[in-house]
Amino acid sequence: MAAATLAITLAAFLLALRAGHEQLRHASRQRLVIAEAVLRAAVDRYRYLPTVLALDTQVQALLADLDAPGRVAAVDAKFEAIARASDVAEIYLLDAKGLTRSASNWNQPLTFVGMSYAYRPYFLDALAAGTSRYFGIGTTTSRPGLFIGKAVPSPGGGVAGVVVVKVDLEGLQGEWRRAGEQILVSDAVGVVFLASEPAWKYRPFRPLAAADTARIRAARQYGDSDLQPLLEDDRADLGSTVRLPVGDRAARGLVEHVAMPDLGWTLWYVAQTGPALRQALLVALAAGVACLALAFALAAASQRRRRLRGEQAMRRALERRVAERTRALAERTDALSAANDRLRAEIAERERATAALRATQDELIHAGRLAALGQISTAINHEINQPLAALRTFLASTAVFLERGDTATVSRNLERMTQVTQRISEIIHHLKAFARKTGSGHRETVRLAAAAEAVLDLLRARIRAEGVTVDCTIPSDALVRAEPVRLEQVLLNLMVNALDAMREAPERRLELTATRETDSRETASGDANATWRLCVADSGSGIPEEHMPHVFDPFFTTKAAGEGLGLGLSLSSLIVRDLDGSLSAANGARGAVLSLVLPAAEA
Repeated sequence: MAAATLAITLAAFLLALRAGHEQLRHASRQRLVIAEAVLRAAVDRYRYLPTVLALDTQVQALLADLDAPGRVAAVDAKFEAIARASDVAEIYLLDAKGLTRSASNWNQPLTFVGMSYAYRPYFLDALAAGTSRYFGIGTTTSRPGLFIGKAVPSPGGGVAGVVVVKVDLEGLQGEWRRAGEQILVSDAVGVVFLASEPAWKYRPFRPLAAADTARIRAARQYGDSDLQPLLEDDRADLGSTVRLPVGDRAARGLVEHVAMPDLGWTLWYVAQTGPALRQALLVALAAGVACLALAFALAAASQRRRRLRGEQAMRRALERRVAERTRALAERTDALSAANDRLRAEIAERERATAALRATQDELIHAGRLAALGQISTAINHEINQPLAALRTFLASTAVFLERGDTATVSRNLERMTQVTQRISEIIHHLKAFARKTGSGHRETVRLAAAAEAVLDLLRARIRAEGVTVDCTIPSDALVRAEPVRLEQVLLNLMVNALDAMREAPERRLELTATRETDSRETASGDANATWRLCVADSGSGIPEEHMPHVFDPFFTTKAAGEGLGLGLSLSSLIVRDLDGSLSAANGARGAVLSLVLPAAEA
């Protein structure tokens, strides 16, 4: 059975491969007809142009008087205009000695004017036969092209010069390459000068004769090409399958060609045999699979009865296994339900613990605020006692001036007393607002400058007593989203720390600045994240580097015992995080700089 399958597979492969090759040859001949028509059309399109130019009176007049500059300029302009309109590469005029007298590229760096092409075959053939066609690489521009020459007759007989039109056929190669076709064009001695594959150009199929090589090199027909043969095997038959190099590999294909005797060219078409080989392999594979399928079907028929007997036993065993797995699944489901109930209870307990922790946190923050008020209570008491003493003085003097009938002075004293009571009212308002307990989480638009001024009012007595210079340059349009009381608590902690740091400093300066920042990352709504950065800088000794990582740790302090618990900055950091902001510490040019960043609010 195996031998029969192998024989059928091999026969199917050979038949399919032969049929595939025949289809490739038929398609190659059809493509050759089209390619030849296109190539002839490209050549014939310009066949008439040298003949017409040879009959031009200006061209003949220039050859009759080669030293007339006006005639040279006129012919140059005419050649340039005709070359541009007809889309040819170059047009130029040679005298009887092969020297270029006029050219369409007269005004370009690589102009032909003044160059001698007496050694080029297209000039020699035109002198001898009147016309010439020659494909080669230009010795001046190094660009290949088809040179079509036409002799210009002299009035006294003979040849006065030769008109040459250079046609660029390189575009055909790009069209062949884009179409996925492998086409070559060779000259009379077998050198390929047009090809869809660049590696095939300027190479003969087989080694050239010494005379042909010498002639090509003398005329520099193909530039500096080494004329390396294309075929690895010199005995390969060009009418059958050949191997041609393509990059770093070799392409195998069937070759068809058609001769163009009037041009002395041969057009070649190389059809890749890979698709036909793959198709033949698929056919052979299908035949082999069909044979194997038939063999398996016969073997399966003999085993079917045995399998049917075993299926009943397997079905009973499968039913028992399904029942066991069903029971196990039910037990696992019950266990998962119990675990889910325990998880829900743990989540509820954790939520209660979180709520309790949040309440404790709020109480701690409020206690920190009251502690801060306690630290500055003496200064605030002094701040209120001074206006009260002034008020008593104004009352006593007002009674005296009232008895004297000095109403003007009484009026001024009453106005000053009103200002003093307003000052006492502002201080008490700040104290009440700062001391009240918050926890609703309600946020609103807060003006940073106003919040800073409120805290500075609470610290005014200490600032004045310690001789601290305050420089507050917070813009009036600095608006943030925050809870006002919590924000003032943070600012109070930052300023109190700054004042404490400057107790022993020779110069005491407190600087408050605010700048707007924009994050390049966009929010879900498409807007950029805008923030305000408030910096509180002092002129103290700064923060030691070893203490920098612990500045915001709870109960961390560098103050003497009894001066603080080390909770101010820790609570401030906690409050700022709740406000979706950040708090950081660094050393500036003079002392420490604490930076508070909060989300910006629209005006």
